[in-house]
Amino acid sequence: MHVRNTLIALLLPLSVTAQEMRNGPKVGIAFATQAVGQFFGSNGHLKLGPEAGWSFELPITSQISALLEPMYIAKGSRTVNSGSKVHDLISLHYLELPVMLKISTNPDPQGLFLTGGLMYGYFLGGHQKHYEYGNLESDTKYEAGTTNRSEWSAGLGIGYEKGDWMWEFRAQSSLSVFDPLVQTHNVVYSVQVAWRLPTE
Repeated sequence: MHVRNTLIALLLPLSVTAQEMRNGPKVGIAFATQAVGQFFGSNGHLKLGPEAGWSFELPITSQISALLEPMYIAKGSRTVNSGSKVHDLISLHYLELPVMLKISTNPDPQGLFLTGGLMYGYFLGGHQKHYEYGNLESDTKYEAGTTNRSEWSAGLGIGYEKGDWMWEFRAQSSLSVFDPLVQTHNVVYSVQVAWRLPTE
């Protein structure tokens, strides 16, 4: 009897943890820019782009979880010189795997939470468009080998969870450079929404 009670006491937290595992689709809007030699820097202009993927939440304790979120994310930058009527648009496409620690401020764990962690990004491709006086003058494609294919980033976020929904504002900056010659870092600020599949 004592052995059985001990086994039940050991297995009960595991069963509760398994029931609390959540997953579901996640979408967002990315506001991207590039910085030269700065962490979380900016060139002053933000380029809008989509992001979409799937969010897996793996509970560690009642208030701490790990978020694994494979997704597509659009990065790049937008620079505008109104005086000379020059406009440059850099569009970059990545497959990214954020591994974030989610810390809830409530024991529920509904409500406010904080996130922090690392992201690995794989560069799919991109191009740079150069406009003068509203006319497209050049469209340069980024070829493999001229840029770093892999990218590591660090991110911080704050969000709110209610029921099956989770909202988050996240900021991330690459630790590795996108262009080794120019030493540019990719910076992204995003607003994300996830809907997790209901639990029984």
